[in-house]
Amino acid sequence: MNRPIVYVARFIPEYRRPILEKLNEQLDGRLTVCAGTFRDPSFKDLSRGPAAGYRRIDLKNRWIGNQRALIQNSRPIFRCDPIVILAEESPRTISLPWLLATARLKQIGTLLWGHFSSNRRVFSNRNLLDCYRLALAKRVDGCVCYTDEIADLIRPYVPVERRFIARNTLDTDKLFRIYETLEAEGKEHVRARLGIPVQEKTVVFIGRLVADKRPEVLLDLHKELCTKDNTTLIIIGDGPERNRLMTRAQDEGLRNVFFPGTLTKLEDSAPWMYAADVMVCPGYVGLNVNHAFSLGLPVVTCTSPDPQIRYHSPEITYLKIGVNGMLADYGNLDSLVNATLRVLENQTHFSLHAYEYARSHLQSKDMIDGLVQSIKYAESCAMIRRSQ
Repeated sequence: MNRPIVYVARFIPEYRRPILEKLNEQLDGRLTVCAGTFRDPSFKDLSRGPAAGYRRIDLKNRWIGNQRALIQNSRPIFRCDPIVILAEESPRTISLPWLLATARLKQIGTLLWGHFSSNRRVFSNRNLLDCYRLALAKRVDGCVCYTDEIADLIRPYVPVERRFIARNTLDTDKLFRIYETLEAEGKEHVRARLGIPVQEKTVVFIGRLVADKRPEVLLDLHKELCTKDNTTLIIIGDGPERNRLMTRAQDEGLRNVFFPGTLTKLEDSAPWMYAADVMVCPGYVGLNVNHAFSLGLPVVTCTSPDPQIRYHSPEITYLKIGVNGMLADYGNLDSLVNATLRVLENQTHFSLHAYEYARSHLQSKDMIDGLVQSIKYAESCAMIRRSQ
């Protein structure tokens, strides 16, 4: 009997569920997902309960210091008798070293999957937290990196045979199908059924409405764009900033600003995004880049406030300036306006390249293939240790 492959995470976002389902298929039904819950009220896009195909085990999360750190009860993981543990690479999970050390003692293959670095700090082998992350990376059988750039980052510390790339993405198969359906309907018809002005230039944002994403800048941008042409703004998401944004839009008499709320299902958010001409993110970006590109939507975001740090999540590397999106200077509204206008004035060019990039670089199959490759390697390492 083939033993389980266990994926361990702090919590499972809903967007990760279809990827895990497809991974489970590639693993012949051996995947077990072990995760807890997240208590941040602004993070509503969580997968709860079992999914089709893979087994789900709920772990007890003990959050410490306003959710800055986490201890997980790992005993249920080992009751599964796994052959490989694929663990989320998160320095917040302070029980992770114990999990990995116990797995090695039990001759279980070990993998870490994640960033291996911080978005908000210069990566350095002299930084204590980075040293901690590297120490764990060196001890596991393999490191599964979100992007090619992350793999390059840890190249001096992890041998090539133990570095794997599973380019982080969404359920692009579903997104491409939705895109084709919306294309057949046509942008004007989609806008009309959503109640969006058919002929106006349209800007969209999708994400949590938290201060770090600087959503208030969207209203400033909207005001500036409206002085040049009739423009519509769509803000998809929820969070602590939403009520303030809605109040400000009403108080300032801003026309054609839409707040659809949180749309966790791709089929619900896709029409709103497809209806737009450009996605603008005044703060940091992540998988919303993949989301936009898969619907033929170019992206405008900002540079890092500090050139020495990444600031954005690793998915920023998918944005190619002048091809599928633009970067504006951080904190410079004029620069953001100009970058957005450049995309709007050349929308067909940017849209075509955004969709082509998603098709050629962001397929969910490639991500799953990278995960399967790493799991097979860790499984062979475990079997070798057991035979010695």
